[in-house]
Amino acid sequence: MTTDNILFLLARLLMGGLCGLAAVLALWRLAAASRQGKPEPVLGLMALVLGIGVAEAVQDSWWIVVQAPTDPISLTNWLWIGFDLAVPLLALRVMQVMAQRDAALAQLAALSVTDPLTGLANRRGFEAQAHAAIATCRRQGQPVALLAFDLDRFKRINDGWGHAAGDVVLAGAAAPWPGGSCAPRCAGPAGREDYRASSPPTLAEAATLAERLRQAVRAEVPYPEGGDSVTTVSIGIATLGGGDATQSLKAALAASDLALYAAKEKGRDRVEVAQAG
Repeated sequence: MTTDNILFLLARLLMGGLCGLAAVLALWRLAAASRQGKPEPVLGLMALVLGIGVAEAVQDSWWIVVQAPTDPISLTNWLWIGFDLAVPLLALRVMQVMAQRDAALAQLAALSVTDPLTGLANRRGFEAQAHAAIATCRRQGQPVALLAFDLDRFKRINDGWGHAAGDVVLAGAAAPWPGGSCAPRCAGPAGREDYRASSPPTLAEAATLAERLRQAVRAEVPYPEGGDSVTTVSIGIATLGGGDATQSLKAALAASDLALYAAKEKGRDRVEVAQAG
């Protein structure tokens, strides 16, 4: 074999290897998209074209090695090699763009259900998580309690030290919730300074959970600099009844709000449980 034939063979093998790699990645992404219920037919077409490229590379390599090891390689052959190499490179680039698109869509989906300041679920995200928690607890025969939180005298913080200081307090008040043994199943801001959380334990255990969170906010969330007060939170608790999950959640939200108002009226920085009925 001449030097040109060897170089041409290596170029063909490189093209075939890139086509094979790109085809495997395309099939893997196609299978993953199908499992998620989002089929990508373009990936199937891409894998087919790349498979043809692999077959072409094998055929040309056989021709060079066995049938015509000394035939001269023309400029046209090299031009076709350049064109063929562009196919898997373009396919790999397309899949990279698709991965970036999927990541951007996932980020947008997360942002649509997440509060950017606290990192907790927003109202829409909380409702979705709460319905999932209710369904899970009902399947397991467990009760569900709803906790309503409200930072005490939060307007005084915003008016006295500005919204930047208020944001620090909000983020600090959310910090004890996501992890730890006393974390609720799901939590999220319902407004500027009030929160909702669903919890699967009994009412007594939910009250214990709420008390731990109340103490954590008091101990771990510093009041704005220059203030001699303590950051406190009032908490109202209600249990979900049976029947339709949406109506039960709506009723529990109203009942937990009433319990929260009772905690405010009784001096704040306390936990109150909604009265039956």
